[in-house]
Amino acid sequence: MNLLLLHPDEIDPHGIARIGGRRAQHVQQVLHAEVGQPLRAGLIDGPLGTARVEALGPDEVTVRTAFDQPSPTADDVLLLAVPRPKALLRMFAHAAALGFGRIVLFRSWRVEKSHLQSLAMRAEVQREHLLLGLEQAGRTRVPAVQFFPLFKPMVEDHLDDLSLPTLRFVAHPPATIGTAELELPRGAPFALALGPDGGFLPYEIDQFVAHGFTAIHCGSHPLRTESALSVLCGQLDLLRARGSLPT
Repeated sequence: MNLLLLHPDEIDPHGIARIGGRRAQHVQQVLHAEVGQPLRAGLIDGPLGTARVEALGPDEVTVRTAFDQPSPTADDVLLLAVPRPKALLRMFAHAAALGFGRIVLFRSWRVEKSHLQSLAMRAEVQREHLLLGLEQAGRTRVPAVQFFPLFKPMVEDHLDDLSLPTLRFVAHPPATIGTAELELPRGAPFALALGPDGGFLPYEIDQFVAHGFTAIHCGSHPLRTESALSVLCGQLDLLRARGSLPT
């Protein structure tokens, strides 16, 4: 935990918060915090700042908070075909850490129907892992999550209404365009669509392309979805960091 995340409801009018559970254990047993020590802190969906330790109890830590730094923006969108349940929760944590502001979850043809009944599809379980990713990366913006149980209605009836960024990419190992060939404007947000292990069907790729997505690959060897998320996001982020300023 590189950032102590606090909910606005946890903080009283004087800036005091009392935390317990996993976070209190981490502060005491991992960080070995002492009274008076400042900790990096963030307000969920709000600014960054510090939380100074005021008191340490057996099961509780009391901190005095001050938030005076803006939180990084989170404008990128991840469109994710539902992976295996354990992978899904890891990918939610990764997506939050990487700075995605929205996650559009959907079932594509290669997604097993049983995945949709798993505990990993519960909103409260997903949120827990999103917060873990934010804590690790020092971010505060919790990604909004939408779910579509069927691919065809999603692309035909909803995709155009999702207010996606202009830059749109769909991961496809056989694609003729590699990330090294792309040019991105500096700082421009993007939407990235990832299929399950095994990838999207040609029909699904065609549907994404028809809605403004560019099919891309990130190398000559196919990757598992978890690896592809990190590799593609890192490559696209580097390209826009080195890109030209908009005129």
